Amino acid sequence: MKKLKTWFFSLFIIIILTISATSTVVLSKNIMKSIETCKGFSNNFYFVHVTDTHVMDDKFDNGFSKMRLRSVLENVTSFEEKPAFVVITGDLVEWGSSRSGALNYQTFLDCFYEKDNQLYADKGCSIPVYMTPGNHDYFWENNLDNYHTYVDKNHIADEDRYIIVYGDVSLFFMDSGANYLKEPYTWFHPYGDGLFDDDIAWLEEQLSTCKTTHKIVLMHHPAVNVRDDSGVMYDVIARNRMRFISLCEEYDVDLVLTGHTHCSRVFDADENLLESYPFNCSEYSTLFVQTDDCKEGVHYRNITVVDDDIWLEKCEEIKIKHPHDKSAVFIRGSTSIYKNIYLYILYWVINYSLNKTIQP
Repeated sequence: MKKLKTWFFSLFIIIILTISATSTVVLSKNIMKSIETCKGFSNNFYFVHVTDTHVMDDKFDNGFSKMRLRSVLENVTSFEEKPAFVVITGDLVEWGSSRSGALNYQTFLDCFYEKDNQLYADKGCSIPVYMTPGNHDYFWENNLDNYHTYVDKNHIADEDRYIIVYGDVSLFFMDSGANYLKEPYTWFHPYGDGLFDDDIAWLEEQLSTCKTTHKIVLMHHPAVNVRDDSGVMYDVIARNRMRFISLCEEYDVDLVLTGHTHCSRVFDADENLLESYPFNCSEYSTLFVQTDDCKEGVHYRNITVVDDDIWLEKCEEIKIKHPHDKSAVFIRGSTSIYKNIYLYILYWVINYSLNKTIQP
């Protein structure tokens, strides 16, 4: 009888442990749904930040924008010590909507290699590339249909929010939105739509449960920028800017990596402009980083992780020359409002032509 009781007790314990383990697995799967962990990681590595590539189909710019992006990728993948991965924070193409936008994305994809629904910078598919959209990827029909069709099909349900974990570093990718157009004064210096309340809630939940030592947020628009003579800060996220900054400070985010301004700048949360490269991020609170573009110049930035420290390096520039770079000269010499008018007219002319020549 004692043996029978012992057998029943043992069986009961096994059932409880099995249920508990199963519940844990299910819970972990739910938590990990938007989190991807890189395999074969090291705690000492570096990665490359590229932004604002503004690629156009060869028909529209004589192949110059594709040449710029390829120059960056060929350069960073030629290093003796390879980067662990590459990140691109938005404005992947000059405009992303409609048929002509689809052509731009197809040209953008020509610069990469693909394996198992993941883009890579190198032929051996050892350097993955992770991206987030920018305001130009919404142009001009205010949607990301082509972005999701050609670039990232994996995170549509998560509203383009996802996390990459590499070693002891978590990278939080977010979409800072299309142009914010509710206030006419923002038309001249486009703000990003910003982070909505559900974006902030998602980020806080993920940061509060994050187990890695280092945290980096990546999006297109900055949260901190210079102010003009009247004290107005332009080219930043319009919604939840201060809430976002407070969250980063509260949860010890090391870096916020952005683009959009086509400038290289580093700020702290108090809007101090910092210029003494390289920065050991361990000695600062959150640093708000703008990396220079890959359109008006050809730039990239290395971020190095060594043991318990993250080092932010200065932007590097690659010198290239293209004899047929005519349209880009006009765009570079224009202010924001004239540039956008020019692009808007170009967009409609091209799509009108495509509708005339290409059957549905």
